[in-house]
Amino acid sequence: MELQLTRRTFLKTTALGLTGLTLGCTIEPWPPDAESSGVTTWINISEDNQITIIVAKAEMGQGISTALPMIVAEELEADWQKIKVELKGEMGAYSIGFMGVTGGSTSIATLFEPMREVGAAAKEMLITACANKWQVDQESLVAEKGYVKHPTSGQSISYGELAKEASELPVPENPALKDPSEFTIIGQSLPRLDSPDHIEGKSVFGIDADVSGMLYAAVKQSPVFGGEVSNFTSLTIEGTGAEDIVEIPGGVAVIAKSYWKAEKVLQSLEIEFDNPEGMEELSSEDISEQLTQDLTKPGEQASLIGDPEAAMETASIKVDATYEVPFLAHGTMEPMTCTAKVTSESCEIWVPTQAAQMAQSAARTAIGLDRSSITVNTTCLGGGFGRKVETDYVTQAAIAAQKVGKPVKVIWSREEDVRHDYYRPVFKAELKGGIDESNKIISWIGKSAGPPIMAWGSIDFMAIAGFSSIPYDTPNMSAYYVKSAIDIPIGWWRSVGSSQNGFFVESFVDELANAAGVDPLEFRKDHLNGRSRTVLEKAAEMANWGNASVSGAAQGVAFGLHGGSITAQIAEVSVDSGGEVTVHKIYCAIDCGDVVNPDIVKAQMEGAVIFGLTAALYGEITIENGRVQQSNFHDYPILTLKDAPPVETEIIISGSRRTGVGESGVPPIAPAVTNAIFAATGHRIRRLPVSRYDFF
Repeated sequence: MELQLTRRTFLKTTALGLTGLTLGCTIEPWPPDAESSGVTTWINISEDNQITIIVAKAEMGQGISTALPMIVAEELEADWQKIKVELKGEMGAYSIGFMGVTGGSTSIATLFEPMREVGAAAKEMLITACANKWQVDQESLVAEKGYVKHPTSGQSISYGELAKEASELPVPENPALKDPSEFTIIGQSLPRLDSPDHIEGKSVFGIDADVSGMLYAAVKQSPVFGGEVSNFTSLTIEGTGAEDIVEIPGGVAVIAKSYWKAEKVLQSLEIEFDNPEGMEELSSEDISEQLTQDLTKPGEQASLIGDPEAAMETASIKVDATYEVPFLAHGTMEPMTCTAKVTSESCEIWVPTQAAQMAQSAARTAIGLDRSSITVNTTCLGGGFGRKVETDYVTQAAIAAQKVGKPVKVIWSREEDVRHDYYRPVFKAELKGGIDESNKIISWIGKSAGPPIMAWGSIDFMAIAGFSSIPYDTPNMSAYYVKSAIDIPIGWWRSVGSSQNGFFVESFVDELANAAGVDPLEFRKDHLNGRSRTVLEKAAEMANWGNASVSGAAQGVAFGLHGGSITAQIAEVSVDSGGEVTVHKIYCAIDCGDVVNPDIVKAQMEGAVIFGLTAALYGEITIENGRVQQSNFHDYPILTLKDAPPVETEIIISGSRRTGVGESGVPPIAPAVTNAIFAATGHRIRRLPVSRYDFF
C-alpha cells in the first residue's frame, strides 16, 4: 500500500514472507515535471535483528554511506553497532534528484527528511506490532537500541522478532519525528561505516571488479580532440600475445589477458588519426584571445538590481579588473575504468560512476540492447569530483565486451586520463565596481565569458553560479554571461562555476577594499549581515586576524556561498626572496545548517581545501596544436603531503536547514591564498595558477 504524507513524500511497506519488514519512500522528482522515480530509499529489518539501510547514492569518499544511515537510525532508535549498509546506483526506483546524479552537494539536503520519515514510520510500526502482541497500550512502550521495551514490566523484544508482524500493518500517514534536542546519533562524530573495509582492502572499487573469464583492455584515443582512427584495418596484433583489437570512438582498444600486456601491445602500434579541420592549429593562446574578444560582446543579462551604470557615474572610487582561469583536469586517484559483460540478450556493467542511469544509457547506445536488459553495478569510487558523471569509459567497455564475446575490463592509463578529461572550463571575467564616500559598494558590474556545461538556454546557470549574485550588500548590480564556442570537452568539476567565480568575485572585493584603503576583512563585514557575517567573524577569530601564527606570513581572506552553505576561509602565506610561495595554514568556518556528522563535514572541508589549493597553485591544462600538453603528475602536479597545510575547521550550528558541504570549501581557497600573496608582496594575481608568476 502507498499513502501520501504531508511532507511531500510517500512511504511504502512490503511484506516479504519471513524476511521481515521492508520500508521505503518516494521522493518528488526534480525537475518538478519529471516522471516520479518510485520508491527510492529502503530499510530492511530481518527476523535475525539485522538492520540494513540501502543508500541510493554513489560513495566517492564523501561519507554518504554513513551519514544517511545515521538519519534513519536516529528516528528508528536502532543499535548503531548493528547497522549494515547496501549501496545502490541511482537507477529506476532508486533514481533521485537531477538526472539521477550524485553531485551538487545535494544528498543530505534532499534526503534528510525522507530518511527521517522512513525511520520514524518503521519505529511506529514496530511499537504497534509489539502493543498488539502483548495487548498493552502503545504509549506504555518505548523503543531503544533495536528493542521495544515495556518499562513497567521490564519486558523487551527485538525489532527482528517484531518485523514480520510489523510488515503486515498499515504505514502511518504522518509518523511523529523526534525533537532535535533528543537526538543521540545525529550530530555525533561517529566512525564511518566503510572505514574498516577500506583499511582491510575489502572495499570494491571499479578497478577491483572481478568477473569470471574477464579480459583487460587498454585504450589509446586521438591526441587531437575530435580525431578518428584512419588506419584501423591495417593494424595487427598477430604474434604479440594480445587477444583482440577493437575500434572505439576516437581510438583503439587492445584486449589481452592482463592490463600490462594490453598496454604494452597498444604502445607498440603505429596508430594514425584523421583530425577535424583547423583543430591542429588550436592553442591556449588562441582560446585566451577568443575569450577576450567574447568579453567585448554584450552577452546575456543574468541579473539586474537597481541602475549600476548610473550609480557608477556617481562613485567616488572606481575599480575595474579582468581575471582568467585555465582548463583543469580532475586527477581522480582511480583513473577511468569499467567492466562489462555482454551477451546477445543482456549486459551487465561494474563501474565507479556518479550517474548509473547515464551509464546505462551509454551502454544501451553502444550495443543496442533495451534499457531493461542492462544492469549497472555501482562500485565505490576512487574519487569522482564530477568526472565520473561522464560515460565515455562505459561506452568503451560495452563495445569491447560485445566485440570479443567475453567480459572486458577497460583501464585507462594516467596519460589517457589527463589528456582525455572533461575539463573544468576556461573562463575570463571583467568586473567593475564603484565605491561611495562612506566606502560602500554602490555599483557592481560583471561579465564573464566561457563555454557552457549545460547546453540548453542562452545562460548556463552553472557557469554563473556565484557570479550572477553576490553575498555583499549593494543597491546596484548587474551580471552578464557570454557563451563561448570552444571545442574542448568540458564537464562538472568540484563546485562547478563557483570554482572560478569565487576567485573572480573575492579577488575583486579585495581590490575594492584596497582601493578604499579599508582592511579587507572589515570591508567584507561592512557589506555582510546575519549568518554570513557570523561565519566571517568566526574565521577571523580562529585566525586571530592581523596576527599570523607564522613569522613573516601574511593573511588573506575570502568568503563563499555554495550548495546553500556559507564558508569563510583565511590563508596564512609567505613568499620568500626566491619567490617561492608557502601556504602555512588555512582557517575555515562553515555554516551548513545543522550537521549530521561533524567529523565528515570537517573531512570534506579539508579535502575541498586541498583540492582547490592544488588547482590554485599548480592546476593548468594547456593546449598546443589541438592537443593537451600535460600527461601525468610530473607536469600536472598535485599537492603532496609535505606541502599540504593544516586546515582548522569550525562548524557553526545555526539551526538552519541542512545544506551541502562536499564542494563548499573549494570556491574561497584560491582567492584566500592570492589575497594573502597580495598582502605579502603587493602583487595582485588575476590569472591562475600561482605557479605562473615570478614575484621578484
